[in-house]
Amino acid sequence: MRYVPNPAHKREVTEAGPPRWRPDKEPCPPEMTPRERVGLLRESVPEHPDSPSSRRFAVRRGRSDSEFFVAQATRTAEGGEVEYHGYPTNRVPGKVLRRFRDRGDITVAEYRQLVKRLG
Repeated sequence: MRYVPNPAHKREVTEAGPPRWRPDKEPCPPEMTPRERVGLLRESVPEHPDSPSSRRFAVRRGRSDSEFFVAQATRTAEGGEVEYHGYPTNRVPGKVLRRFRDRGDITVAEYRQLVKRLG
């Protein structure tokens, strides 16, 4: 699995090139480094564990709250490696939130609150 940036979610020039942000897209936090984006993908949880190209979700602790990201498969490269690009999301399936809770990424109290708001 490999992270590939998408300029549609960037408001500034990044490793993806010049910005192509559109108002209908959720912008990525400008302070996120490429290393952090790769780390989020590596720690992400697949929506459908049996599918190698399933959407994947990650949680990031922000300054005031948790931030959630989704990674979508964009293509399968030579050798079978799936390429993903990610962006912020405000919709996380309940089963993914449960996995975040079970592995300690969010607390039980946060889970109860988030499943109502994001699920």
